[in-house]
Amino acid sequence: MRRRDGAAFTAASDLNLGLVGRPEDLPAASARLWDGVPDASRGPAAVAPSVEEAAARGHLVVTPRRPEPGGELGAARALAAPARTAVQLARLAASPRPPGGTFRFSIIGDAEPGRFWFSRALFNRAPDAFWTLLARADRSGADFIVQLGDMVSRGVLRNFLDFLARLRGAAVRTPYLTVIGNHDRRNPHGVSDDHAYRALFGGTNYAFERGGWRFVAVDTSAGRLLPSQLEWLKEVLAGDRPTVVFTHMPPAPLGEWTDFAGRKGAGGFRIGAEEFMRLMSERRVARVYMGHVHGFGVLDRGGVRYVLTGGGGSPLFPGPVKERFHHSLTVEAGPDGLVETVHPLRGAPFPLR
Repeated sequence: MRRRDGAAFTAASDLNLGLVGRPEDLPAASARLWDGVPDASRGPAAVAPSVEEAAARGHLVVTPRRPEPGGELGAARALAAPARTAVQLARLAASPRPPGGTFRFSIIGDAEPGRFWFSRALFNRAPDAFWTLLARADRSGADFIVQLGDMVSRGVLRNFLDFLARLRGAAVRTPYLTVIGNHDRRNPHGVSDDHAYRALFGGTNYAFERGGWRFVAVDTSAGRLLPSQLEWLKEVLAGDRPTVVFTHMPPAPLGEWTDFAGRKGAGGFRIGAEEFMRLMSERRVARVYMGHVHGFGVLDRGGVRYVLTGGGGSPLFPGPVKERFHHSLTVEAGPDGLVETVHPLRGAPFPLR
């Protein structure tokens, strides 16, 4: 067997092997491109439209070994190094909070100011809203900041380079954590690869503890939760600790936010949504914070409070959510629960009841 450049394959250095799939499917898949992207130089994909989906379905994923980072990827990784999730969590862990006390964290929703000029012109009169909200959150005394996804309009390296350069220029002192959004993938709609986000920030599902509270970030950026993610969630949520969950997309059954233009659940994730909400109720999760829909709202379902806070700077499109304004949240966590304050871009802060 030889590589495309004619050199012989060496299994130890040229192959990354995923899970074994069905050999009879591979010939039929030979015409399909990696991640659905029309770039023949990347070779055919095995059955699924993305590497992640292929592995999730149990297929063998074979890719040439990637060269050492350089050029645009190397520059992006260098910029992103201080912002990697593991680095930020280590910073947070270096100043622990003992259980029983009160501490504060901030949440900022969708950040990208609009992918197209007309969406910016029609629905976003504050293109720098995210950076203003971020600066305020950094001065608020919060222990950490969570950005709920859609940092960039499309998850390609050149966009992340621009964002990371500005993030470094903002000199944020507070630990800054991210949740992957659909715009942080290569293509914002449907299943496409998240290679750039993973290369720069790390894994897309993670959890940590602070001050007796458990915090969980869940990847719904592809519009679904895989069975493997739900199993991981069950393990992470084991035990009797107050818990907060961060994710990008709302579950589709929250129709007050997700039913759009006559299409039920169009603004949320469908696959795994009912199982997700059932698990949130079973484990008595205190809050689920979400973005994706560019507005603000609160819904209580099955003993769980779902808070939509998608007004971090993206266009305020018309839709089913009545409250549409740029804002961030400050949350105080303590032994008596959570107390939230809404901080509009313009106007006075107000408590969330």
